[in-house]
Amino acid sequence: MSKKLINNPVDCVDEGIEGFVMTHPGLRILGTQRVVIRDKIKSDDGKVAVITGGGAGHEPFATGFVGEGLLSAAVSGSIFASPPAGHILAAIRAANSSDNAGVLLILINYTGDRLNFGLAMERARNEGIPVSMVVCADDCAVMSGNKAVGRRGLGGSLFLIKAAGAMAEKGESLESIAEKLEEMKLYIGTMGASLTSCCVPGAAMFYLPDDEVELGLGIHGEAGVKRIKMTSAAEIVRQMLERLTDSQSSCSMSLPAGTVVVLIVNNLGGLSILEANITTREIIKQLDSRGISVVRCYAGHVMTSLDSRGIQLSLLRIDPANNGWLDLLDAPTSAAMWPHSVSVPQLKSIVVDDSQYCWRGDFQYRGPSLSDSGKQMLQTAINAAATALEKNVDRLNQLDSGCGDGDCGSTFGQLVTIIRETELNTSNPYSLLQQLSHFSETDVGGTTGAVYSIFFAAAACAFTNENDTISWQHWITAGNLGVRAIMKYGKGELGDRTMVDALLPAMERLESLPKSNINQVLRALDSACCAAEEGAAQTTGMLARLGRASYVSEELLTGPDAGATAVSVWLRGVFRALESVLREPSSAEAK
Repeated sequence: MSKKLINNPVDCVDEGIEGFVMTHPGLRILGTQRVVIRDKIKSDDGKVAVITGGGAGHEPFATGFVGEGLLSAAVSGSIFASPPAGHILAAIRAANSSDNAGVLLILINYTGDRLNFGLAMERARNEGIPVSMVVCADDCAVMSGNKAVGRRGLGGSLFLIKAAGAMAEKGESLESIAEKLEEMKLYIGTMGASLTSCCVPGAAMFYLPDDEVELGLGIHGEAGVKRIKMTSAAEIVRQMLERLTDSQSSCSMSLPAGTVVVLIVNNLGGLSILEANITTREIIKQLDSRGISVVRCYAGHVMTSLDSRGIQLSLLRIDPANNGWLDLLDAPTSAAMWPHSVSVPQLKSIVVDDSQYCWRGDFQYRGPSLSDSGKQMLQTAINAAATALEKNVDRLNQLDSGCGDGDCGSTFGQLVTIIRETELNTSNPYSLLQQLSHFSETDVGGTTGAVYSIFFAAAACAFTNENDTISWQHWITAGNLGVRAIMKYGKGELGDRTMVDALLPAMERLESLPKSNINQVLRALDSACCAAEEGAAQTTGMLARLGRASYVSEELLTGPDAGATAVSVWLRGVFRALESVLREPSSAEAK
């Protein structure tokens, strides 16, 4: 049993209808009947009225489709139950124009609907109201053992409803509309799949294990044609299309290569929008791979099954002889919940060229460049930082596991891999730092990637003056610009248990000490490493005020912060490598 945000199961249908009408001007409830009508319905003199309905629980069908160019009225029953004939008759009386142009009833093929709509139609005819009925039976999964009952009616009925509304708006006769719909329904097929059953207020309809998918289910919680093991969206769609076009099945559609179709992708209610979009993509791509062209697509919640986490696809085959159907589907409607008609482009044209917009980190050289010895030293420093991080992947992951998602070390490992596999622009610091910023953003990702991308991008600003000769002060300025940018955009301060607790003290220490010769530079860099290590150590047990650690109990923060520790690791690696190089006489004057 699933939780429902309702007051009382007995009142949920009426309250749901009232809530919908309250928020959609132009609609009214017909007295005490569960009937939604247009506000100015009698103004449509001389036009056929179009009515549909069925059990509640399929919203927005049918109340959401009342409006000009679509339905004149919609009738709701209880959850998954056909509306009583008296309510349907009231809708017919209210919707019939004063010129007695007649009423067209469109219903989906279920016994209860046929009986109650049929009874209402006979009573209306006895009163002299012209009434016709079109029944949609579009299910391509199963057929009743009784051939007289036939296939179930599903979301494909929406093609008929939209076409009928458009024809009625144009003033076509009741007889003409019904005749054209009888032809159209022969070209419609629907197939569904769901990850769960739906739950009516009070109970689930059937049990479906977590590792199974129901293929070919109906819209009232009834089971489908078979169950398959849970698999990818692509495979589920493949099996849906196989069943829909199975030549051995009496329910299948004929869809040879070269066929043109209109597609409805109907979210059964509980599927996330992300999953529905992925499934829609798969349907269109797989139809295209079969040589079937989708010229229109409607996607969204159109005929749901309460909270079922599933999807149904409905196809209308457009042959050359019936191209006018597209005009009917494209005709305007004021119905609040009718999905937008989307003209599906060729699959290759959905992506526009981004070459003039996309930042790829491949900036031109800017600012001063390094000498060959400076370039070699910079490469040494980068390699040393990468090696230090590489050796500490497991340690950093362990520190991150108690208060994050345990991947801090692995994240840096990704950056190290990219650095090792890429030819870096080490002769030009500005270009190099922009490269590192790009890699951090696109290949590392997450919070760590964003933080370091900001750091490198801001640091690059220290190397924009073409007339400068690069000195140690440029790198110190770059570091300060980077850490200040992190603090600005990340809102981190000292004591927040972040990388700032290590990086800021290191930069402040480096800035404050004399650096007039190589030995002083090395001493300042060593002191900066000590400041970073002390800052990282002080985060042990520190109350986190930013990041994921801020949501974690203090009892779990038993070790130092992983991000601060990483700073101390790569900074110490850089120092040791530079110390080794700069102590050599041949490199004593290198910058």
